Amino acid sequence: MGLLKFLFVAIAVLWLVRVVARLLFPWAMRKMAEKVMGNPQSQYQYRNTTFRGAKPDERQQPDGKVRIDYMPPQSKPKNGAKNAGEFVDFEEIKSTSE
Repeated sequence: MGLLKFLFVAIAVLWLVRVVARLLFPWAMRKMAEKVMGNPQSQYQYRNTTFRGAKPDERQQPDGKVRIDYMPPQSKPKNGAKNAGEFVDFEEIKSTSE
């Protein structure tokens, strides 16, 4: 009798979990999608600001203008080819031996 009661309770709990999941899963996915999407206009404006906290008037740049904020330091050219020695042109010749 105890086994039958356990099976009945287990099946009832699993059925209840399935029903609740069917109701909550679409709602949770919708909320997550809204959170990810946010407000597309504000995301677009945030990405196009020259720096954080820029006023809307300051972030407008004319089309075609490029602004470089950082240029990495130039490294000295390597002298590997100068110190490598003399190079000889090589051409492979196939000999025909019959």
